[in-house]
Amino acid sequence: MLKRILMASLLMAGAAHAADTRPVLLSIKECGMHKYNEPLEAKLGFTVTATGAVTDMHVLKSSGNATFDEQVARCVSGYTYKPASHDGVPVAAPDTFNFHQAEVRDLEGDSKAFSDLERDADKRCHKLYPPDRKFMGPQTISIVVVSRKNGGEVETKVMQSAGEKADRNAEICLKKLVADHEELPTTFSRGIAVDWSHRR
Repeated sequence: MLKRILMASLLMAGAAHAADTRPVLLSIKECGMHKYNEPLEAKLGFTVTATGAVTDMHVLKSSGNATFDEQVARCVSGYTYKPASHDGVPVAAPDTFNFHQAEVRDLEGDSKAFSDLERDADKRCHKLYPPDRKFMGPQTISIVVVSRKNGGEVETKVMQSAGEKADRNAEICLKKLVADHEELPTTFSRGIAVDWSHRR
């Protein structure tokens, strides 16, 4: 019996490393997160199944706030992925995700203004700053937190990478769009997804 259990464990361990491609994030969802009085960030680990679902969620690096960790784990569990593959066949594979939450005062703003910004980013970033395909990573979505602090300085932080050049283009584009959208709040922080997959 013990031998069979050990053999099954070895087979499972081998399967986890059999993939020759990584999972690719396809879609994210709005999570209705609570607002916090400080910036928080948690690193999550999970398995992307052969059907693209997220399972076996666990916290690799806690934010220090257990409630936040639980919320982001539930949120990322609803993301959709293109599964990893081995010899062209979809397989389950491990992956990680860094989830960043900005300060509460930065999250207060006009939701329509942010919707307009997100829509503009989807329409214009690939035209203004198209990334070179050969520099794209396995992911096709750059997720960038764009923040404007007191004094007007705009900062960006990449949450999910689509490759160094694509991420840099996303940051440059979003800074330009923030300057163009005068209706945005004076201070804010917002995660924006730039999907390059259908722009190649």
